[in-house]
Amino acid sequence: MSKPKKPHRARRGLNRGPRRSGAPNSPDTQKTGPKTGVKKPSTATTRLRHFYDVRQYAVLTDEAGHILILQLPKEYDETAANTWTLPGGKLEPTDNPAEGLLREIAEETGLTPTMPHICGIARWTTRASKKLGVFYRTAVKGTKPALKLSDEHQRAVWVTLAELDSFPFHRTEMVAVVKSTLEPGKE
Repeated sequence: MSKPKKPHRARRGLNRGPRRSGAPNSPDTQKTGPKTGVKKPSTATTRLRHFYDVRQYAVLTDEAGHILILQLPKEYDETAANTWTLPGGKLEPTDNPAEGLLREIAEETGLTPTMPHICGIARWTTRASKKLGVFYRTAVKGTKPALKLSDEHQRAVWVTLAELDSFPFHRTEMVAVVKSTLEPGKE
């Protein structure tokens, strides 16, 4: 003898009335297709998630207050070639932020600065992604110490805060963070 079939029950959650956008099983997150009977949402109602590509940079000074800036190579993308930046780079998923920045500084310049502390945050958008820049204040011993520049940059210059505006920076947000960090009374 075969078992009698149970009456068909709607899947829990699919027909429960209005839901907040983005909630589980809401129209903008449900699977579509013949079995669910849910129509694909229009582009206007589709929710996109944006994640930031995290970059970290050093506001690196010597004992006399000079700031280290690095020139991007001619081979960099056309909008950034020959512009200036601060030491630093992408935060890798396995990096501890402060230690990752110290590693980047050592790779790019051969310098060993003091342990950094956060001094600013900025964000910007590029053609390919959204960037979040975390800026750290750090220092090295001596005045304009010699460094070993990596192939990532074509030049390194120690500048004063007053000279900073005469260098075209890849990201103007960097200059704003440096100024707000090093202006008298800010440290």
